[in-house]
Amino acid sequence: MLVVAAIALVLVLRDSGSHRYRLVFTTAGQLVKGDRVRIGGTPAGMITSIELTKDGQAEIGVRVDERFGPLREGTTATIRQIGLTSVAGRYVDISPAPTFRPALDDGATISGDKTTPIVDLDQLFNTLDGKTRKGLQQFIDGQASWYEGKEQEANASAKALPAALSGLDQLAAEVSADDANLTRFLVKSGEAFGALAENKEQLTDLISNTRATTAALGSDTASLDQALQHVAPALRKGTDAFIALRPALKELRTLVNVSGPATKDLAPYAKQLRPVLEEAVPTFRQLRQMFAQPGASNDLLDALQDLPALNRLTKTGFAEGEKSLKQSTPIFSFVRPYVPDLVGWVRDFGQVMATYDANGHYARTLPVFDAYSSDGTKLTPKPAIDRGRDANLKTGQLRRCPGAAARALPDGSAPFVDDGPLANPDCDPAQRPGAGG
Repeated sequence: MLVVAAIALVLVLRDSGSHRYRLVFTTAGQLVKGDRVRIGGTPAGMITSIELTKDGQAEIGVRVDERFGPLREGTTATIRQIGLTSVAGRYVDISPAPTFRPALDDGATISGDKTTPIVDLDQLFNTLDGKTRKGLQQFIDGQASWYEGKEQEANASAKALPAALSGLDQLAAEVSADDANLTRFLVKSGEAFGALAENKEQLTDLISNTRATTAALGSDTASLDQALQHVAPALRKGTDAFIALRPALKELRTLVNVSGPATKDLAPYAKQLRPVLEEAVPTFRQLRQMFAQPGASNDLLDALQDLPALNRLTKTGFAEGEKSLKQSTPIFSFVRPYVPDLVGWVRDFGQVMATYDANGHYARTLPVFDAYSSDGTKLTPKPAIDRGRDANLKTGQLRRCPGAAARALPDGSAPFVDDGPLANPDCDPAQRPGAGG
């Protein structure tokens, strides 16, 4: 019993030399009871409780050691990660307000506008609802099914497509080179076909009889012998057809007379068109292979036949995806100017974490400057709130502009301040290395 009482007395005395506060975050960021509280990288306390508020926010109870307190109005807090090697290793980083600010009472609450939760990668995916995630999954599965077993054909089609498009472009250029003569030819041809259409019944009878004669001649020898036996009746039918065609001769004569001037211009055009057609033969041969290959699911025609099923799968997914992209546009517009800073941080942080010795990675410790005062004979630790003042260290720089991680450049490109689409009204160009404030 005496031992238990002594331990309780020690705990009471220890708690009497600390301050307790409540921090409100939108999310607890995988914090657990007992995690560290740090100030300027130095352990300054620990998390004592994690509760849920009535409005669904996380209320984190912390204990801050006496030598770091009391905290003052304007103090901010951020949930941070110890390093890339730890997934759930989190701590609360407190940025104390200046000492001239009024002190906070023990048990005071630092509201959510003064706290910043950690942003995890899965939070981005959680912005998509179930239908959107399902639609994206089905879209990806559909793409895989579409190309499964047809990789070589797809590669061959992609390789032949530029040459085919180039050939079509050359063909169109040659056809449109003499636009005036081509237009005149098409107009005259239209008039000629119009004249022929007026006597379509007679022409139909003529073509029908000619087709029957040609089919009989081309079938085989026996059919040819039989056709010769019926030459006389065929000639009589042909005579009837020509008699029926006689009324159309007047229109045909008019067509010939009108086509005379156009024929003179058509001859050089046909001469120029011949090499174009000769060059186009390989192109059309490749186009035929692209659109009609023997077998199933190996050409563009088969791909087009598969598109309706793909359309049914993506109809809902694309609509939801478009809605999500529109809603996320302001977020990406805000983040976009900070991409160089993020890339630079990932690059430099990776270099620091890559080096290690027998005690572990170098990045496990943080340097703290101006942490001691000297009377000439010995070093005396300074209070945490006074560290860095003589070394001109700055804290609370939470509104830096894009590019402010480096010193300001003479050409004004860093930090980046713009009044256009990339403008960021929440940044302060004065918050940068070497600047006052």
